[in-house]
Amino acid sequence: MKFKKLLLLIFFININITLAQTAEQIGKYLSEPVGDKTYRKKGILDGNLIRTLFSNDGQVGSWPDRPSGEWPKGSGHHYIDGCSPIVSTVIVTPLNKQTVHPAQTSYREEVDYDPVTNDLWVTQPVPGYAASESEEPAVSTKPETWPAFWPKSLPNTDETWDGYWYGYFGRGVMNADLECYYVMDDSQDKEFTRLPYGYYPVAADPNRGGLGLRTEIRGFQWSHVLAEDIIFWHYDIVNMSDFNYDTTYFGFYCDTGVGGLDDGGDDNASYDTILDLAYAFDADGVAPPDNWETGYVGYAYLESPGNGYNGADDDADGMLDERRDDGIDNDHDWQAFTDVNGNGVWDKDANEPLNDDLGKDGVGPYDTQYEGPDEGEGDGFATTGEPNFDATDKDESDQIGLTSLVIERLSSTGPTAVWPKNDEVIWRKMNYGSFDTSLTKSNIQILFGSGPFPLKQYKRERFSVALVFGSNYADMIFNKETVQSIYNSNYNFTKPPYKPTLTAVAGNKKVMLSWNDVSEKSYDNFLRKIDFEGYLLYRSQEPEFNDIKVITDSKGESKYWKPIAQFDMKDGIKGADPVGINGAHFWRGDDTGLQHSYVDTNVTNGSTYYYALVAYDQGDPVYGTSGLIPTETTKIISQDYSGTITFVDINCAVMTPNAPSAGYTAPQISGDVASVKEGLGTGSMSLTLLDPSQVKENAVYKVKFLSSGSVPTYNTTSYYLTREMNSVVDTIFSDVDTSAFSNDQLSSPFDGLVFTIANDTIGAIKEQGFVTGTSEVEMNIAPDESSPLRDITWPADYEIEWLPDGQTYTTPFRKLVVPIKARNITEGKDADCEVFDNNGDGALSLGDDIVIIEYLNGQYKLTWRIKYRPPSNPYFDMPKAGDVFRFITTKPFKEDDYFEFSTKGSGDDKELAKNSLDKIAVVPNPYICTNAWENRNLNQTGRGERRIDFIHLPMQCTIRIYTLTGALLKTLEKTTGAEDGTVSWNLVTEDGMDVSFGLYIYQVDAPGVGDYIGKFTVIK
Repeated sequence: MKFKKLLLLIFFININITLAQTAEQIGKYLSEPVGDKTYRKKGILDGNLIRTLFSNDGQVGSWPDRPSGEWPKGSGHHYIDGCSPIVSTVIVTPLNKQTVHPAQTSYREEVDYDPVTNDLWVTQPVPGYAASESEEPAVSTKPETWPAFWPKSLPNTDETWDGYWYGYFGRGVMNADLECYYVMDDSQDKEFTRLPYGYYPVAADPNRGGLGLRTEIRGFQWSHVLAEDIIFWHYDIVNMSDFNYDTTYFGFYCDTGVGGLDDGGDDNASYDTILDLAYAFDADGVAPPDNWETGYVGYAYLESPGNGYNGADDDADGMLDERRDDGIDNDHDWQAFTDVNGNGVWDKDANEPLNDDLGKDGVGPYDTQYEGPDEGEGDGFATTGEPNFDATDKDESDQIGLTSLVIERLSSTGPTAVWPKNDEVIWRKMNYGSFDTSLTKSNIQILFGSGPFPLKQYKRERFSVALVFGSNYADMIFNKETVQSIYNSNYNFTKPPYKPTLTAVAGNKKVMLSWNDVSEKSYDNFLRKIDFEGYLLYRSQEPEFNDIKVITDSKGESKYWKPIAQFDMKDGIKGADPVGINGAHFWRGDDTGLQHSYVDTNVTNGSTYYYALVAYDQGDPVYGTSGLIPTETTKIISQDYSGTITFVDINCAVMTPNAPSAGYTAPQISGDVASVKEGLGTGSMSLTLLDPSQVKENAVYKVKFLSSGSVPTYNTTSYYLTREMNSVVDTIFSDVDTSAFSNDQLSSPFDGLVFTIANDTIGAIKEQGFVTGTSEVEMNIAPDESSPLRDITWPADYEIEWLPDGQTYTTPFRKLVVPIKARNITEGKDADCEVFDNNGDGALSLGDDIVIIEYLNGQYKLTWRIKYRPPSNPYFDMPKAGDVFRFITTKPFKEDDYFEFSTKGSGDDKELAKNSLDKIAVVPNPYICTNAWENRNLNQTGRGERRIDFIHLPMQCTIRIYTLTGALLKTLEKTTGAEDGTVSWNLVTEDGMDVSFGLYIYQVDAPGVGDYIGKFTVIK
């Protein structure tokens, strides 16, 4: 009995502590500024094939602004006009005791507003969750959008989070390839604070209207080929008010727009009750312009609020009233550290896996942002913030599921229409459990609902949806299965390696690219191993890379992109991935070895190319029941509808190769690297210029080698690179393993250069022949194989000399007197040789063998065997006194062997520029309506970009463009440096007018060089 009382006492103590902690947390939220329209920001999510606008007041897409649900991105094909979450509940207003049902949301039109001030009664963004100077909400791939300091009102957050992404799973943890995060509240909805209602959700703060709700919103995108057609939206809603809302509904409002601006009135929509998927498609399957073939857009309802208080198993998962805030691992899927050595504590030095036991920041030793153990890490107990526990485990909620769905014709704006302004209509549609699920050839709106459930004071509930696209119904359903898989894994999905940083330089008819090796250190928390496998280099003429997505599955759906180069680890993992997707298999490489630079020479000057260097992992053919295909990093280059590039990710580049400026002198590399300047090794080195602008002036470089062992049995182990400039010697890199020599693998880039090294092995003849004399006898050389105990291949070069008359040499073993002697010219000493008298005549004669003898540890060794044979030609000269035969053998690099070369930087020769002015030209000339390298036009109307290039210009000059009557139309300045001799013009005058068709004069004024006058024509 006493024990039961003790347990009861502990239970109530824990409840009181939890309540106190919860009230403290709500106090932090309430101390923040209220949401306000002045903090509104718009961004674009384009982390996979979907590109769409979103804003930090809850809206996704916004008719008529573009892109709104564009799929695939870069196509200009749009599928939605707008979406937004809605929360509705029942309250009784204090003053007039009226029962009302406020609907909290935000939308572009038909919302409530103050009839006096015109202030919108909608949700508005809370400040502090994005950089104040950023025009976008915070996005994981753009650190410049993050706040300098994350609000410390966020749970488990302190100053160590600043500078890192506020990830769903922890500090700097980016499980999704692209993620956005923002916070909004409903404090600006003052509809029911007015007379005669007088409803204030937080009595202590009369500035707060609405229901006192705070909503934390995340969008997730994965670029994985299985998830590239999906966006997830996750909503955390907190009741900060003084009240319990016992009858609450969460909803999601969508205005479909399949076909875009000019084709929104003939949509069909329906609902799949098994998949919880509403979807829309175009009635006739085509849309303007050009009658492009439309696909499907689905709205998948994934996570609903939970009711952890009704004593029922609402989600039929075998757990009763489970909650995500009870401090219990309800479904027992949280995994503590693996105690490999059995000592009861986590040992970092023993590399014991932490599993889910990562501490409240969700970060472990394999994460680049790891700064050491934090609270709860490796303690064997589940801690808030760790994976698969409470807030990060969707299964720890007794979800009630989808309870209503309405598909209606979007028509009138009156008081009975399903618009956000009509609170009571929204309430009835969600409250009555209706499933009106089919409509054809209409302008369609869809409203999801889930409820009722209790939203208790200071509690939070969640719901999530996904936008799913497909080329047809079957493709959309296939993608919905991936949606469910990711959701069922708590928004965990196979994770690509870290993104490499790509550096690119455009040259004359080439683009030089290099990258770092950060991807090779990636740890996949999903598979819990380092699984980096290789790199793929893509080149496209579209920023979305759609034109190279040409590898299809058995259904004809495009699945993979075709690279221009691939480099993979030499680990035996190669060829087609065995898992595949509907018959399309990822190519894992050919065991070529890794490389960190590439020169693309298959380009045309003046054309713009979009590059992406992606890292990919191994996949896991035996994972689960069907295996996992390899995953590659995202490749994001964002372009707005005017053709302006607005974002280039760190692993991407936008390059336009051009001829250099007039007067440009290229950098020079001096030194013979076909052989070492000093040393034993016979290998060679080859240099490649990557970035001419980075080449140093008067620098001397040495590539020096290290080895183990000694002659004759030694091995090259590594090399290092030094640079001497102005009498200062710096080591650029060191301890580079000799495995980097294989397959012409390039070094890491340095000072605008890279090199390859070919290392020889012992045992081959590199050169041979008589260097003195004209004898044609055959001397066939190979390592001796007559005695396994005595044979050894000796890394040295030798000469056989026929002695002058009267001089002889006596062999060491058979004691034959012969007219030759051997010399080890590598070591500068005479060498013994033995003659094997095969015909028994007691002398050296054709048909005998000559074997070079060396000594190792006092024992003789048989090294090289020379078969002395007659040639096929019966008429030949025998060697005579003074003749010398030499053979050169291959040898690996040995300790202190080195190559040496020097560089001279690029320059600008004004005299050369002056003599090259007549090469200045305009391309294309004439300009006839369009130009092959102009950007495509994504707008449904309008001309799009026009462009001509002035080429072969001096490094610094001014270009003035005139009409034939001498009127100045445009002045252009060239300041691009010596490597680029081109300036582009969009055919727009200083007054912002497009030039008309006709003949134009241009003048190039180059100070210190001279003037040039030319003409060009624009033809209709």
